[in-house]
Amino acid sequence: MKLKKLMGLSLCWLLAGLGLTAGEVQARTLEEILKDKGVITAEDYAEAKKNRLVAYTPGKGLKATSTDGNSSLTLGGYAQFIYRYTDFDDSTKDTKSDFDIRRFKLQLKGNLLSKDFGYKFQGEMASGFKTEDAYINYKFGPHLVLKAGQFKPPQARQELTSASRQLFPDRSLANDTFNLGRDQGVQAGGEFADKLFAYRIGLFNGNGPNTSNVDDNHMFTGRLDVNPFGAYKMDEAGWPSDKLRLNLGSSFAWEKISASDVGIGFDKDNDVLDVALALDSLTAASFAAAYGSDLTWQLWTTNLNVSWMGATFAAEHYHLNAEPQLGADWDADGYYLQAGYQLIPKTLELGIRYSAVESTDANASARFDKSQTQFGANYYFAEHMAKLQTDVTLVSDDLSTQKDDTIFRLQAQFSF
Repeated sequence: MKLKKLMGLSLCWLLAGLGLTAGEVQARTLEEILKDKGVITAEDYAEAKKNRLVAYTPGKGLKATSTDGNSSLTLGGYAQFIYRYTDFDDSTKDTKSDFDIRRFKLQLKGNLLSKDFGYKFQGEMASGFKTEDAYINYKFGPHLVLKAGQFKPPQARQELTSASRQLFPDRSLANDTFNLGRDQGVQAGGEFADKLFAYRIGLFNGNGPNTSNVDDNHMFTGRLDVNPFGAYKMDEAGWPSDKLRLNLGSSFAWEKISASDVGIGFDKDNDVLDVALALDSLTAASFAAAYGSDLTWQLWTTNLNVSWMGATFAAEHYHLNAEPQLGADWDADGYYLQAGYQLIPKTLELGIRYSAVESTDANASARFDKSQTQFGANYYFAEHMAKLQTDVTLVSDDLSTQKDDTIFRLQAQFSF
């Protein structure tokens, strides 16, 4: 009886599969039918396809374009579903097995009235809707693009690289300690000498996304990139290519935080404020008692990224300096080194990463002196459009006992 049910179920799946296949074969466009019947030439077909007003491209979304080509809207996004298994070093804790929707992002982007006037909206829906990106930009030319709204300020390269294009299921320990996340403000950027040099500079509220400013303190940030061998895409995978790619970059950020800033509650998307400085847990009163009227912080990052013949290497250093009005200054550092190689081009990739955060100052060290060693593998069905990523993380915490955990992750991603 069970065998019959299994055979019946298998037959249903087979018929459904054949039906889907038949549907795919039959769902041809008018241009394809006319080309196959010899009514139009291949050149006519290519031109018609190029000028199609509404079209869907797998992994890039559904795009609608005006007849003059000056206005467009693309609807797309991506999702990441993750499984985590944590073996805690603390013997009083049970192991943890957890499924989670890591990210589920919806994107709307395009142009309005001109190809130089762009916009983007992105929302995160994994744990209740939250606006991430919401901005407009205008391109005066390759040397100057102005941008206003909410987005990621100029900062570390790994943070600026989309979560969908990482070598591992997520970013490094160092980045998760020192990144600026998203913020509201304005930015000017551009490139020179055929993308040999690129710059970004901006002024932001400094309180994280979806958070207004209550005083006249702002965060000032900037970034400079040098690409000696041509443009280097924000992508950590080592796609096979005989062209050597190299990126050298550096960024800085500066801000003065006051007690009134802390009182409004920072958004936890800015990890400098949340993790490195631990200001999210303070009230205006406790901030004033600990640091006085204000605390000024500076963050510098430098990175080296190389990609060639399926191999990729990345290294980035972060340096944070905190100067409170009351009490001693302190410094903290973080870095990561990672490498990957595609054993089977565009299919199977292996990776290794080491990341650490550290400080020798007593005022800061309780939050630092940690490291992670990670070993990973990626299987690409269609590059970043559909892939599986897995890794094992070995955690080391030098200042805390029973926190050297081992974490296994398996993540599936698809773009739509």
